[in-house]
Parts: sequence; structure tokens; C-alpha cells
Amino acid sequence: MPSNNKAVPQPKQVRAVDTIALVISEADKALKAGGEASVRIQEISKAARVSIGSIYHHFGDRDGLIRATYVHNFTETVREDICRVTAWIENMHSTKELAEHYDEMLTFLTSHYERLPASERAAIVGNTIGRPALRQALAEAQSELTDGVTRVMTLLKERKMLREHVVPRAAAVMVLGMLHGKIIAELDTNPVSEQDWNQTMLTCFGGLFTRSKVASAS
Repeated sequence: MPSNNKAVPQPKQVRAVDTIALVISEADKALKAGGEASVRIQEISKAARVSIGSIYHHFGDRDGLIRATYVHNFTETVREDICRVTAWIENMHSTKELAEHYDEMLTFLTSHYERLPASERAAIVGNTIGRPALRQALAEAQSELTDGVTRVMTLLKERKMLREHVVPRAAAVMVLGMLHGKIIAELDTNPVSEQDWNQTMLTCFGGLFTRSKVASAS
């Protein structure tokens, strides 16, 4: 197993970071092309131009590589978006100001789902059945994501923008749950449009706030 006990290795050396990214990228291609059976260490080594020994050093074994790839895919888009939202929210000091950026929030949601469809995220969760190591790894990753959104919600709470009864972590779980919940729309034989989904989601999100509503379809 990787020495830092993280599902996705997090070395400090730039070269090692690049190596891990290359290996995960090739493993992801294999997963998408033919499922877990297509993830073969020797082929990944050749495609990524990384030694087999290095792969085992960073990921422990084949299962460790598959687990790291799932966790990376599950978290990376959300983690990046949390950073973007945090930087954005830091400049907001009222719900009125937030509401003025409604169109930007719609664009943000569209971009989020294009990079990681909810159906793909749900499939990763489904793979945890009967696999306690993967389940634990995803649970830890999800907790980290929830912590990140909670920090955003806490900032909003401190600025008196959240309703008084709203608990920041509960709000964070609700927001992440809505992001995951789009799987229902993606599986529907008569799905709602992307715009309708995003507008409705922002309206629900707006219910967390005091005074001005964040979302009001125009």
C-alpha cells in the first residue's frame, strides 16, 4: 500500500505527482474502455511509460490502482469546483450580490456536469458493494469534500447570509446530495432539460439564504 495510506497517493515530489497522474489517466482509459478486467498493470506501465515497480510502489497492487482511479474520478471535479466556489464566495457579502450572479451559477453547474456526469459518479458508488476497502476510501474522500463545502457554508453563515436555523454542514450535505442526485434525471426516459434542472437546483439552493433569493428564473 502507498506509504501515506491515502487511496490516491499524494507525494510531495513533483516527478512522483506527474507519475501518479499518468498512471491514473491510463487506468481510467482502461476502465472506460472495458471495465476493471481491462486494467492490467503491464499494459498500464507500457502506456504510461512508468515502470511496473513504480506502479506497485505508489499503489500497492492492482486493486489499489483501481481504487485510486475511482476515488480520483469521484473527487477531482468536485474538489476543483469547491476551490472555485470558495474563491468566488469570498467576494460576496450579501444575498442580493449573490443573486446578481445567477447566470454565472447556471454556467458553473452546466460545466460541472459536463466534466463529471452524475451517472458516472453513481456507478463508482455502486462499485463499493462488497468491497470494504473501496467503500472506506470513498467515505473518507466524501468526508473531505463535505468539509470543503462546509467551510463555504460557514463563511456564508458568518456573513449572515444563511438562514438562522441552517447548520453549515447539513447545508453542505444537501448541496452535494443534489449534485449526486442528478442521476435520476440522467436515467429518466423523459429527462428534464439541463437548464430546467439547473434552475430548479439553484432555486432549492436559494432556500438556504436570508432575504433575497439566490435563484429566480428570468
